[in-house]
Amino acid sequence: MTDPRTNMNKRLILFGMFPIAIAIGVMFKLVVLIFIDGPEIREQSEHQLIREISIPAGRGNIYSSDEKLLATSMPVFDIYMDPVSVRENDWNEGIDELAAGLAKLFPEKNASQWKSTLSASRKSGNRYVPITKSTSYNTLIKLKELPIFKLGKYRGGLIAEQKNYRKMPLDKIAERTIGYEKQNSAAGLEGAFAHILAGTDGRKLMQKIAQGNYKPLHEGYLTEPRDGHDIVTTIDTRIQDITHHALLSYLEKYEADHGTAVVMDVQTGAIRAISNLGRNSRGHYYEKRNYAIWESTEPGSTFKLATLIALLEDGKVDTNTIVDTQNGVWEIFGANVRDANVAAGGGGFGPISLGDVFIKSSNVGFARIVHELYGDRPENFVNRLYKLGLHKPLEPEIVGEGKPKIPHPNDASWSRITLPWMAFGYETSMTPLQILTLYNAVANNGIMLKPYLVEEIRAHGKLVQRFEPIVINPSIASPTNIAKVQNLLERVVTEGTAKNIRSNLYQMAGKTGTCQLEYWRADKSSPKYQASFAGYFPANQPRYSIIVVINSPNPQIGYYGSTVAAPVAKIIADNLYTEIPVEIESLTNPKQFASLPLENISNQLHQNNLPDLRGMPGHQAIAMLENAGLRITIHGNGNVHNQYPGAGTKIKPNSTVELVLK
Repeated sequence: MTDPRTNMNKRLILFGMFPIAIAIGVMFKLVVLIFIDGPEIREQSEHQLIREISIPAGRGNIYSSDEKLLATSMPVFDIYMDPVSVRENDWNEGIDELAAGLAKLFPEKNASQWKSTLSASRKSGNRYVPITKSTSYNTLIKLKELPIFKLGKYRGGLIAEQKNYRKMPLDKIAERTIGYEKQNSAAGLEGAFAHILAGTDGRKLMQKIAQGNYKPLHEGYLTEPRDGHDIVTTIDTRIQDITHHALLSYLEKYEADHGTAVVMDVQTGAIRAISNLGRNSRGHYYEKRNYAIWESTEPGSTFKLATLIALLEDGKVDTNTIVDTQNGVWEIFGANVRDANVAAGGGGFGPISLGDVFIKSSNVGFARIVHELYGDRPENFVNRLYKLGLHKPLEPEIVGEGKPKIPHPNDASWSRITLPWMAFGYETSMTPLQILTLYNAVANNGIMLKPYLVEEIRAHGKLVQRFEPIVINPSIASPTNIAKVQNLLERVVTEGTAKNIRSNLYQMAGKTGTCQLEYWRADKSSPKYQASFAGYFPANQPRYSIIVVINSPNPQIGYYGSTVAAPVAKIIADNLYTEIPVEIESLTNPKQFASLPLENISNQLHQNNLPDLRGMPGHQAIAMLENAGLRITIHGNGNVHNQYPGAGTKIKPNSTVELVLK
C-alpha cells in the first residue's frame, strides 16, 4: 500500500517545478531577446523612430546675357510647433502674447482661437501642430521674435522646415523658353539642363513624434546638400522686352491665334530674344507653347530663298534669266498656281527676270522655272536643298523640336505637283527657327551656324563651361551667289513686297511670306493663313537676324506677311537702332575698316591671316592682296561688300581670295 505522504510529496514537487520551468522559459526568452534577436529588434525600432530624409539641394539660377535673373529658387518654410516641449512656467507666461502675435501674422484665426488650438494640442500630447505653409523668410524672422518661440527650437517648440520654389523675377519673360522641371514632365531650359541646375541632395535625421509625424532630430546634416550650377542664357532682356511687346501688339491688332518672334546674333547664332505667345479663351496672350522650336508648318514664300539658292548653285539660271509669269495663274496637272496679287484683284507680271520673280514673290514664276529645269529629275532639286542642310533638325538645347520635311521623289507621298509646289514653299515643313537659320547664314556670308540659348555654366560666380558657336555648314553657297541673294533681299525691302517697312535710318533685308493653312479642306468658307517675315539688319553689315511668324490672323482684318508680320520686325529693328545705338552705329558705317590702320592689315597679311576687308575701297584691297602674293577674283565695282574666305582665315601664298564689290 502506497504511503499517502509519498503521493503528496510528488504532487508538491510537480507543482513546484512548474513555476521554475516558467521562470527558466522567461529567462531563456530574455537571453534570446537581448543577445540574439535584440540587435535586429533595436535596429527596427530605431528605424521606426528615427529615419533619414532627403534634403533638396538649392537649384541653380538662370541668368540672361545681361546678368538679369530669369529664374531662381526662393526659400519658403512650413512652420510647426511642439507645444509639449515648452516648460510650464514659460507656457503660462507667454501663451497669451504668442497667440496674439500669431493672430496678427495669420489672421485666419483670432488670438483666442490660436490659444485654444495650441493649448488643446499641448494637453493631448500633439508635438507637431501646423502653424502655416510656404511662408517667407521674413515671416520666419518675425515668428522667432514672438514670446515662447524666441526661447529657441527646443525650449520654444518652433519647428521650421525649409523648401524651395521656383520664381521668375522678371515675371513671364520668355517663360516657355525658360521652362520648368517637375516630377513627371520637363520643358525648356529648366528641363534640358536639369542635371546641371539640380545639384546633389543632402541627408538629414528626423525623429518620429506623435500622430505619425516627424521633426528634425538636430540642426546638422548627415550629408550637406550641394547646390546646383547656374546657367547664363544668350537672352538679352532689353531685346527680349522689345520683341515681346512688338509681337504682342500685332497679335492683338490682327486677332491672331498665336505667333512667335526670334532675334539671333548673325555672327554667333546666339538667340537674343524669343517670344512665343498664344491666345486663351478670354482673348489674352501668354507664353503658351514654344512655337519657334516646336511648330513645323509649310513656310510659304520665305522658303523661296532656298529655291533661289538651289537654282543659282546648280548654275541653271542667273538672276537676269527671264521667266514668264503670264497673267499670274498657271495650271499644271489640273491644279492652279496663283500669285498673291491676282488673289488681291491685280493681274500677272508677265515676263520678268528671276530677280524680279523673287522681289515680287511670284509663285507662278518659281513653280514654272523649277518644273521646267527639274521636272525630269526632281531628285536633283531635292538633293540641292539637302546640301543646304534644310532636311536636318537643328537639335537645340530645348527638346521638342519639330522635324523639317523636305519631300523626296522616293517618298510614298510624292505626287506630280509636289515639285512645283515645293518651289514656293508648300508641301515642305519647317519651324520658324529652322527658317531663321537659313536667313542668318545668308546674312553671315554663307556660314550656317547652329542657334543656341546657353552661353555659360557657372558655379558660385566662377566659369565652369563656355559654349562657343557651332558651324553647321561652312558655306551654303558660293560668295558670288550669296552676294546676289543678299542684294535681292535688300531690294525686297526697298522696292518689293516688304517696301512698307523701309527705313531711312538703316537698310533691312528680308522676305515676306503668306501661306494658306489647311488649304486641302473641303470647306473653303473660313480660310486660315500664316503671315511671316524673315530677314536681317543692317543689310550692309548684318548684326541681327529676325523671324516673325503670326498664325491664323483674322482674315477680315489682314493676313499678308507684308502687313501682319513684317511690321513687327521693323518695330524690333527700329527699337534696337534707337535703344542700342552704340552697338548698331559702327555696323551701319561702310568705312568701319578705317578704324583699323592699314599697317595692321598689312601685318595680318604677312602673318598669313586674312583681315576683314569689308568696306575698304576695292582698288586698295586688291593692291594689298597682290602685294601679299595672293590671287584675286573680283565681282562688281566699288568698295568690298563681301569676301571669301572670311576674316581670320589662315592663308597660304598663291591662295585665291574672292571679292564682291559694290
